[in-house]
Amino acid sequence: MLWLPLTPPAHALMALRHWLRPPRDELKYLDSQLLSDERDRFRALWHSERIHAEDLEQRLAQLDRAKKMDRGGREVAPLLASVTARGEGPGERMLALNAGKRDGVQSGDPAVVGGDILVGRVAGEPTPVRCWLAPLTDSSTGRVDAYIAPADRPEAGPSESISIQLRTDSSGFLVGEVEATKQISQGDVVRLADATWKSAAQGMRLGSVVGVYRSDKNPLRVRVEVKTEVDSDRLRQVTLKIDAEAVP
Repeated sequence: MLWLPLTPPAHALMALRHWLRPPRDELKYLDSQLLSDERDRFRALWHSERIHAEDLEQRLAQLDRAKKMDRGGREVAPLLASVTARGEGPGERMLALNAGKRDGVQSGDPAVVGGDILVGRVAGEPTPVRCWLAPLTDSSTGRVDAYIAPADRPEAGPSESISIQLRTDSSGFLVGEVEATKQISQGDVVRLADATWKSAAQGMRLGSVVGVYRSDKNPLRVRVEVKTEVDSDRLRQVTLKIDAEAVP
């Protein structure tokens, strides 16, 4: 007679149970991994939303600072525009912006960041949806008239400051010369005072003095080097100060 056990061996049941259900320690590991993945995913979302919120705050602050009456008494309408291309157009350092005639943009409209830091101005005739921005350091900008205010009195007006005519050079600085008797120091503030620029740009900050050297050509004069406040190659967005009456 053949005799068989009515119950399987204990070790066979244990093997089957472990095969159907992972060990408790493995379950804990899986639960912990899932929680960790969810935490990291929500952390990434939180950082992304925070960056987006900060970007919106900066845009609103920039618009608020730029939305003022200019020195010519004309109402200015600030318009945020994003950089869509670089190094194209009439000048090698020009920037393409996603704003044009349909937004009220006109040739010569100044572009700023931070409310009063001048980046450049619109060059040529805008298309309905696009315009070219010539930064201060672009060769097409040519010479600009400005004045230098002392670093300890950055709000000093032209009558209390030193007049200078600047042009861009190969190093990316704005350079000019003044009489050697003028007291100029590193850190002094340079602002625009050029009648060929629109009134909305007058008094805007160009940059600061980074070097004062004796002129090689004329020992009675000094060469002044000015570094612009912003690096146009890194700009993602600017505020165009357009004539409010030109806005459709």
